Amino acid sequence: MAVETFASPPWWRIAVAVIVVPLMASFAYAVYSPAYQGLPVMMERVVQTTAVVAFFGAYPPTVVLGIPLILYFRGRVRASLANCAMAGASTATFPWLCLTVFFGPDQAYTNDYITYQNGMMTWWGLLEAVELLAEIAMFGIAAGGLFWLVAASGVKSRPAFEKMFE
Repeated sequence: MAVETFASPPWWRIAVAVIVVPLMASFAYAVYSPAYQGLPVMMERVVQTTAVVAFFGAYPPTVVLGIPLILYFRGRVRASLANCAMAGASTATFPWLCLTVFFGPDQAYTNDYITYQNGMMTWWGLLEAVELLAEIAMFGIAAGGLFWLVAASGVKSRPAFEKMFE
């Protein structure tokens, strides 16, 4: 039985997308939620937040999870907008899901007594964790859509080697 292979974007487009998309997602998150960091000018706050989010929150998951997903799914799964968006959401959310499960939601923004009582997460803490993960997943979906736009839009639905033998 023949294995069906799907057309894949060229490597140079994937490389450009892997470099550009995490930076753009970091910039979008920085515009949405700029950190204060003692800076009075909003543009400087956005630039500094973009650098921190890109260095700690965007590029590590892209390298550790995103690139192996690209290598595994290349030719096996069609590079559609929905598939890229779901891969982006998974890549962005998985590290934060692990951190939330093992360490709880961000303690800097919560009242510790409301989030945890007797060492256990309360329903309010669970709601905050779900809200954080949903927010990150939305940025991951947008990043996956941007990845599709940069890397995979315009790729024909059939592999090139099949066209040679028609």
